[in-house]
Amino acid sequence: MLESAVRIRLTALTASFRAPSFVAYQLSLTVPPLATIFGLLSAARGHWVMPEEVPWLAYRLTYAARAMDLETIYTVERKDAADTPRYKERNIVQREFLVHPELDLFLPAEWRAPFQRPRYQLVLGRSQDVATVVSIEAASLEPVSTGPVTGVLLPADVVARNGITAVLQNLPVAFTPDPERAPVRVAMFGLVDGERSARGLRLVSIEDGEGWLVRDRASGIVVPLYPQEWILNGR
Repeated sequence: MLESAVRIRLTALTASFRAPSFVAYQLSLTVPPLATIFGLLSAARGHWVMPEEVPWLAYRLTYAARAMDLETIYTVERKDAADTPRYKERNIVQREFLVHPELDLFLPAEWRAPFQRPRYQLVLGRSQDVATVVSIEAASLEPVSTGPVTGVLLPADVVARNGITAVLQNLPVAFTPDPERAPVRVAMFGLVDGERSARGLRLVSIEDGEGWLVRDRASGIVVPLYPQEWILNGR
């Protein structure tokens, strides 16, 4: 049982989490990668946050719809890490985005203060996806072996073991600071879509969570919890 925890809810008009390997058409992931969450923590605290600073984290993201837009992309380049980036060219691409996203973020209680007064602007993806903290509440997380989930990333072995429908994607768990921006580790995840509808949330039943799932006793939300050791080493 994790009694000393908080649930931070963020909302925005749009969110965009670029799927790797798509260039001319920028498809958005339906759930932010762990690396995006570490970027959010970095903005709140005001410095680059690495996994060593976070004992554990858990989250889910739901949204109202998906939409498309045309966006101008300005490309910059630099020959080595010490050079100043220089303008190269301009392109117009199709970009998918999520409409009215809601992020429920579970963290150790010491993260309450940084999200009460974030050092930098919080965004859900790109710079235009400005987010707002709408609530910070105490949370009590209890381990569960089964439960309904939506809008989450599940390790690929959990997806296979439960035979659930999910989009498989290799995603970074975190990046080192600029200018290198190297991935700390890359892992295979299954994305469980969290689109909201008139009928409510689309829930997927997990029958064998094997130590991954926790439930917030106040809200009833079930999410996978990522411990620091797994984020760093996959164990």
